[in-house]
Amino acid sequence: MSIKFASLVVLLLLPAQSCSDAGDIDSALHKAKADGRIVLLELGSAGCTPCEQMKPVVARLSDAYKGKLDVIFVDVKKDHDTAARFGVYMIPVQVFLDKDGREFHRHLGFYDYDEITPVLRKAGI
Repeated sequence: MSIKFASLVVLLLLPAQSCSDAGDIDSALHKAKADGRIVLLELGSAGCTPCEQMKPVVARLSDAYKGKLDVIFVDVKKDHDTAARFGVYMIPVQVFLDKDGREFHRHLGFYDYDEITPVLRKAGI
């Protein structure tokens, strides 16, 4: 399946920052790594029902793990490059990156807060 996407739109929820191109996501990932934080990449799209259901979950995670976890939302309909980079074929998908920027966990579909917290505890936060 070939899908064409526009430019990258990334919303960094913690700390609040807006990214607009592939360099911005690399910069956000580099900053999280330099600061020793875990990253949750929430790859989805506006209008996708399970993606919309993830919004309060990621907001709650951002609040509960402030200073320890960076949550980055990527709208894959607008950013084909990042979707391809992280092997996204269905949405939503949550990709967890450790403090060294390596993927340590991945989940496809809606992911409840209470299911995510043990993953973060196992990662050390």
